[in-house]
Amino acid sequence: MDGLALSQWLAALDSISYYDLFRAPPKATHDELRAAFHAFAETFHPDTHRWRHPNEQAAIGRIYRRGTEAWRVLSDPTLRARYDEAVANGILRPENLVVEMDSPRSLAPPAAGGRLIDKVRAPGARPFVLRAEELMKKGDPKQAKIQLVMALHMDKGNAALEAFGKQLDEAIAAKAEADKNSWKK
Repeated sequence: MDGLALSQWLAALDSISYYDLFRAPPKATHDELRAAFHAFAETFHPDTHRWRHPNEQAAIGRIYRRGTEAWRVLSDPTLRARYDEAVANGILRPENLVVEMDSPRSLAPPAAGGRLIDKVRAPGARPFVLRAEELMKKGDPKQAKIQLVMALHMDKGNAALEAFGKQLDEAIAAKAEADKNSWKK
């Protein structure tokens, strides 16, 4: 892929649907979308472009992040249905779905900054981290901790995950204390 093709991708990125990004029809099955995402990832994964100029690497990274965002939405049946509804209304990148995809900033370890999912080294740990964040956001730190323990088994020694675990422990203790106080009343 040359610089011109990258420029064309960047120019079109905000005006194409997630389906167009993967060159897949809106009625594609989950397996067809997975295959399309893998083809997309083979082309745009940043690790395969380390030799490029830093500006091109940044462009490829932006395209790839949009692709992973698309995959997370399209691979979840609930989010996909909501996305299809948004597309039918002319919205190609609904912010409410993108925000749901992003891990809450407050849950990322403050010293590390950024998103917790970006600190995960082992691909197998990613779904567990995403689920832990989702559960924490819903106010269930105990179940979030279980998911995080699974992630830590796959990504041993990850300081960001361990810091998140400490936050979950504090949230579990605070919730237990609140529950105890509510029983006293």
